[in-house]
Amino acid sequence: MNMKVLVLTLLFVIGFSYAKPIQPKKQILIINSYHKGFQWSDELINGVEIALGTTHNVETTILYMDSKRISSLKYYKKLKDLYKVQLQNRKYDLVLLVDKVAYNFALKNYDELFTNERLVFSGIEQFDPREVEKYGLKDKTSGVMEKRAIGDIINIIDKMMPDLKKLHIINDYSVNGDDTDVFIQNAISKINNKFKINYIRYSDIETLKKKFAINKKDEAIFFIRFYNSKAGVFYKNYEIADMIDSFNLPTFSTDSLFIEKGSLGGRLVQIEEIGKTTGNLLLRLLRDENQEPIIKVDRNYSHIFDYEKVKKFNLDPTILDKKISYVNTPLSFLDKNRDFVNIVFIFSPILLLLIVVLVYNLQLQIKNAKNQEFIIQQSKLAEIGEIISSIAHQWKEPLIEISTLVQEYVGSEKKTKEEDKKYLDDVMFQIYYMTDTINDFQDFIKPSSKKTSFNIKDAIVKMMNIVEHNIKYNCIDININIKDDAKLIVSGYHNELMQSLLNIVNNAKDTILKQKELNKKFKGQINIDIFNSGNYVQIEINDNGGGIKEKDIKKIFEPYYTTKEKGHGIGLYMTKIIIEDKMSGLVDVTNKNDGANFIIKLELDNENISS
Repeated sequence: MNMKVLVLTLLFVIGFSYAKPIQPKKQILIINSYHKGFQWSDELINGVEIALGTTHNVETTILYMDSKRISSLKYYKKLKDLYKVQLQNRKYDLVLLVDKVAYNFALKNYDELFTNERLVFSGIEQFDPREVEKYGLKDKTSGVMEKRAIGDIINIIDKMMPDLKKLHIINDYSVNGDDTDVFIQNAISKINNKFKINYIRYSDIETLKKKFAINKKDEAIFFIRFYNSKAGVFYKNYEIADMIDSFNLPTFSTDSLFIEKGSLGGRLVQIEEIGKTTGNLLLRLLRDENQEPIIKVDRNYSHIFDYEKVKKFNLDPTILDKKISYVNTPLSFLDKNRDFVNIVFIFSPILLLLIVVLVYNLQLQIKNAKNQEFIIQQSKLAEIGEIISSIAHQWKEPLIEISTLVQEYVGSEKKTKEEDKKYLDDVMFQIYYMTDTINDFQDFIKPSSKKTSFNIKDAIVKMMNIVEHNIKYNCIDININIKDDAKLIVSGYHNELMQSLLNIVNNAKDTILKQKELNKKFKGQINIDIFNSGNYVQIEINDNGGGIKEKDIKKIFEPYYTTKEKGHGIGLYMTKIIIEDKMSGLVDVTNKNDGANFIIKLELDNENISS
């Protein structure tokens, strides 16, 4: 027995001596100039994390300076004192500084915040070696510079708009705006008075909306940034996107932030790619502690244009003789589905058959449902009949229109290329409309995988797109009333919220149809009112269908409780799960005037709330 113990001990010692020691994780501190939810820095950090995701031996910590919403010497002094407390017992391998504010802050306060950590900046447009030398940090500072293609984009505008007489350049008054200003002035000096320049740095959104509301064929806008108004107001990305989209002049931009959100496009900086470049630099520095400082300039540009905007302003990016990418283009569907036009009448019933198969598969899942997610899907099944009915109404008119167009085309003896193109465009317009219907249906049945920030108005409009034809078919008026200046961005599950709203609207429709059975002249009405209540957005859906009986109103949200003859009793229970459990909101119902009034309250996303 003693010999066995001795042998086992020797084997353990030998095995332990050859085993690799567990390496401690490398620690990276990220100081973000802005707040969580600020799209530019969020995309950059996402790119960093994608690059770092190639290794499991790195751990990151993020501190947010929130400098867009709070910016004063007093604030930065307090922030420094707070960071001193947070960082006093922590040691990092690298400190990543996202944009100019964090970079300047770290240089000035290095001796109080850090010991011997190396610094890496990302996203700044100007780097002065003398500045890091002044703070004794020349040997500790690496980074990735962002270089906007200012001159190249002005040349693109000139080439795409040869009759251009006036170019409006928008660049806000901020630290970053000052950095970019040097490059803008340099580009302007090379124009040689070929066209006039209106350089805007001090303004506000409403003024710019009014200024550029009228189309002028010989004018264009070059948008750099506009986060700060002349009065110091901080604008959020969705406000800026709404402004750009309202402009009635072609609006070119420098980065990927506002493509698909109003910008016509240009030679764009890919922000996430800057993050990936930065992440790869971090990994290189982590692998070699003796690596000399590296300063890189990211030049990951892409020529990207919005097809709808290009078409609206009758411009042609292909004249640039570059590799062009489009967003919002219908061409991709045509390229992938060339046979669709020929078999549209055959394909339609097949598509409906696929929907029926999908319903059947979901029913099989529901038999074994043991959690809330399947209850939510079960509730979706209850609404699918309504949606299929609505799709049938929506498809009726375009199918008739396609049939008419085909008959006219076949009966026409002489056909020119222009007529061929017009017939094809008309047919494809109807097909895209039908495709959008199916895309809306697919979005509805697909569960949201993670929380996102979204606009309540968008969710309601998409929900109404699904059932509006069915609502109108039953002669019910529906009114959506959004209070002026209401803040509408929430964080949660977009598709599930659409489903909750759809369930309530369909319940309202059913109660109105009961009233119509009693009185054929009864005029049904559903109102959706949206407004703010403190830090919440409140949605009230009310109808004139007679209301809910007192004995039912207290049980209406209980599982499998129903007041309908063929009801399933899970719709409102599912609504309560989504609103209260998944999105931390509140849902209630009361009787109001001559109908039911459902009240939903959801907390506003941080971007809606000023500090």
